[in-house]
Amino acid sequence: MKRVKTRIDNMDRLLGGGIPEKETVLVKGEPGAGKTNLGLEFLYRGAKNGEKGLFVSFQDTEDDILRANTFDWKFDQHVEQGNINVRKMDPYRYEQVPDMIRGMIKENNASRVIVDPITDLDLYIDSRKDIRKNLLSIKREVRNLGATSLLLAESGEATEIEDEVADGIVNMEVVRENGKVKREIYVKKLRGSDYNHSVHNYVFNSDGLKVQ
Repeated sequence: MKRVKTRIDNMDRLLGGGIPEKETVLVKGEPGAGKTNLGLEFLYRGAKNGEKGLFVSFQDTEDDILRANTFDWKFDQHVEQGNINVRKMDPYRYEQVPDMIRGMIKENNASRVIVDPITDLDLYIDSRKDIRKNLLSIKREVRNLGATSLLLAESGEATEIEDEVADGIVNMEVVRENGKVKREIYVKKLRGSDYNHSVHNYVFNSDGLKVQ
């Protein structure tokens, strides 16, 4: 099985060597867990290795994303050079989202795709059947174009539909104990693939995310 290495510090060890190529992984966590940072680093590490990336946001503009980046990545240079494309999309146009994502992937020749937050689509879709249909369409378009994707979601908003559709699930949790805060990450599932089942701490430093 060919895998796409995240190249994030120790992350590939959790994933059994990386994300299976063309698969879709759901990354869940509460606000402040660092989901968006993980997604951006996935694109950045890929861009450094010659792999183009696409970041689709339902909330933030390209300027918002660039201003929020505090890591020593020179992320903006990769955006300027066309290695990473950041696009804001309106979630109320959910019926057009799969086709629009397909067009963006083809336009940018992207092999790594982030959608953030995927759960915003649920706010505009009335039935569970249509939510599932929409998610499956996004997954199919990404896979058919040979890309590998991360769908980012708030823990309290993600439903079992997102869990079922995704090929893999990574949970990022903020744990409060004895007045202290720590972050924990683990792989909940990675369909048809071996992976590390343990819970690990993680931190952010100037270079990005580090799994401990």
